[in-house]
Amino acid sequence: MAFAVLALTGCGRSGDRASVRTAAEGFYAAVGDHDGARACGWLSAGARQALEKDESAPCARAVEHLQLSGRRARHVDVYSTEAAVALRGGDTVYLESTSHGWRISAVGCRAPAYDKPADCELQS
Repeated sequence: MAFAVLALTGCGRSGDRASVRTAAEGFYAAVGDHDGARACGWLSAGARQALEKDESAPCARAVEHLQLSGRRARHVDVYSTEAAVALRGGDTVYLESTSHGWRISAVGCRAPAYDKPADCELQS
């Protein structure tokens, strides 16, 4: 039954898919352009707090230390209030729907093995 619910919600609305893609690609572009302030705007409050705590620096500086791979979306999945974007040649990005739109909750994620959880550079 749970699989049926996920299957029905997995396609997501096209507007949500476009917004999710924009958020993930926008974050990676901002980091690539060394625009920490713009990159931090794409993060959820929890991800921003986790980054600042992990790096002991303000978000705009701390985001520069992330080891990221990829830039353009290969595949987008939207499940009600959560989403995932697999980037070409690189990472998977996880997002959550907030009152401010789609925001990144985990970034720089790579699946190390079939039976293990993703290893992320940053997660809230």
